[in-house]
Amino acid sequence: MAAMQFLRKVPAPVLAGAVMAVIGSLAWAISVPWLFPSLGPTIAIQSQAPDSNVARPWNVIVGHLIGAAVGFACVHLTGAFHESPVNVAHMLSANRLVAAILAMVLSMSLQHAAKADHPPAQATTLLIAVGALDADLQGAGVLAAGILLVAALGEFVRRAKATPPASSAAP
Repeated sequence: MAAMQFLRKVPAPVLAGAVMAVIGSLAWAISVPWLFPSLGPTIAIQSQAPDSNVARPWNVIVGHLIGAAVGFACVHLTGAFHESPVNVAHMLSANRLVAAILAMVLSMSLQHAAKADHPPAQATTLLIAVGALDADLQGAGVLAAGILLVAALGEFVRRAKATPPASSAAP
C-alpha cells in the first residue's frame, strides 16, 4: 500500500519513462526490437489517463493485437509484403497505400466491435502496413512481446495513478 501511495506522487512522465527503460533495456540485452513507436502513446495513456477505458488491459492487449493482425492481413492481401518498406524506398507504393487505408478502417472497426478501442494500436497497424514493422512470424513475436510487456508494466502504473476508490467507511 505504501508503495502505491509513493508511486501515485511520482509524475506520470517519470513512470512512463521507467516503463520504456525496462522494455528497452530488456530488448537491448537480448537483441530483440521490443520497443516500437506505438508503445509510447500506450504508456502515456496508461499513466496520464489511467481511468480511461482505452487504458484498460483489455483495450491495450486486444486493441494492439487486432491492429497487428489486421495490418498483417492487409499487407499480405494487397501484395505489399513483397515491396520495400516506405522508410527504405522513401516512397509510398499503391499497394502500401491500400494496405494502410484498409488496415485503419478494419482495425478501428474490429476494435470497436470488440470493445477494445485503443488509439495507439492504429499506429501499430500503420507501422505494419507501411513496412516499418515486419509482417512475418518473427515480427508477430516481437510485437506480441512488446505489447504484453507494456500491458503488464503499464497496468502497474495505471493502477498506481488511477483515482483511488472512495472509502466505504463513514466519517
